[in-house]
Amino acid sequence: MSAPFDLDNDVDLLIKLKKGDQSAFNILYKKYWSYVFDTSYKRVRDNALAEDITHDVFIQLWNIPKTTLISNFKGYLYVSVRNRVFRILQQQSRFVPIEDVINELDKRCSQSSDAELLFKELTQAYAALILDLTEQQQMIYDLKYAQDFSPDEIAEHLNLSPKTVRNQIGKINFKLRSSLLAINVIIYCFLQ
Repeated sequence: MSAPFDLDNDVDLLIKLKKGDQSAFNILYKKYWSYVFDTSYKRVRDNALAEDITHDVFIQLWNIPKTTLISNFKGYLYVSVRNRVFRILQQQSRFVPIEDVINELDKRCSQSSDAELLFKELTQAYAALILDLTEQQQMIYDLKYAQDFSPDEIAEHLNLSPKTVRNQIGKINFKLRSSLLAINVIIYCFLQ
């Protein structure tokens, strides 16, 4: 006969979680959601992003290997948030918005005919990629990047859930980044 579990004790809850107990996960989620969200928000200062980080941390917790031992749960959550924020900031710093590249090329067009040709080809390729998005993605793209709406404002404007809007923005960015990766490399070499 096993010893009874204390549902207020994090170690006991983690042991149950490792066995796949959904109720243990739910208790930990309710108990620590605010802590994880607040810790995330202090670092990113963006409600939607802090909420996404919070969900990612708990998804990671649910998927944690059964062999992993967590002795300080609050410390584990803090480090998980910190690492997730670090990865996001690292990804953002590697990405140069295409609009910035186009603006830089536009400035250099008067200096070089090569830059003018590259600028024209890039803007055509970019316009074609935007037209290749679904109609909903084009509307979201326009509201986000041309009109500077937040995901929550876009959701309200288009009568969609904020989560759907964030997912669509992620899909749009992935498509544009992957399609323009080769062009960005060429432009980066050109602008150096």
